[in-house]
Amino acid sequence: YICGEETALFESIEGKRGMPRLKPPFPTTAGLFGKPTVINNVETLCNVPLILTLGSAGYRQIGTEKSPGPKLFCLSGDVTRPGLYEVPFGVTFRELLEDLAGGVRGGRPLQAVLFGGAAGAFTTAKDLDVRLTFEDLRAAGLPLGSGVITVFDDTRDLRDVLFRLARFFAEESCGKCYPCQTGTRRQEEIIQRIANSGPLPQDWERLQDIGWTMTDASICGLGQTAASAVLSAMRLWPQLFKTVS
Repeated sequence: YICGEETALFESIEGKRGMPRLKPPFPTTAGLFGKPTVINNVETLCNVPLILTLGSAGYRQIGTEKSPGPKLFCLSGDVTRPGLYEVPFGVTFRELLEDLAGGVRGGRPLQAVLFGGAAGAFTTAKDLDVRLTFEDLRAAGLPLGSGVITVFDDTRDLRDVLFRLARFFAEESCGKCYPCQTGTRRQEEIIQRIANSGPLPQDWERLQDIGWTMTDASICGLGQTAASAVLSAMRLWPQLFKTVS
């Protein structure tokens, strides 16, 4: 997972252990083998033929003014037809979920949606009509990320979901920087305890402290977003993290 970070990928290509580099210098100054390097993902490169075919003006007719073109969304979880959908920027999440993916599986109530994958943020049915654009999702406090959206119906135990996310980051941390190396482990331990036996006094404060420390002090995007989903869940469902007085 860490080799999805551009400088860790450079290290791996050079035959070294895949760990992120300190920035600056940025890759456009000193990247692969010390040479200026521009790196883009496959989805970006796949848009190049479309732009060349339609022209820039024609391409900008797709999507919205600030988010032009098409976008791939990977919809998974409790949906009738999970899969990879290519739609113009600007369609609503409701259109993607209900019209294309057939809605929540079995017609069950929608409990939660995770936008942006493991490093994303949770929301609820209140954002069904948010437009899938950079600007609209940003205004809603949700990340676009790689276009990954996971749906959870009312049968899912969100404490277990959060534990699985925390365990993922603890396992995937490369260990180079202390905030991420230790923070992901402590986050996993606390959420496992909450999932198994319920929170202890001060667990709320501990998770907030660990989460914001990782966000502010980690070297790369893995540590900086390792607590994003947890912190968003704490805002939406605080009762999961606090002891009953």
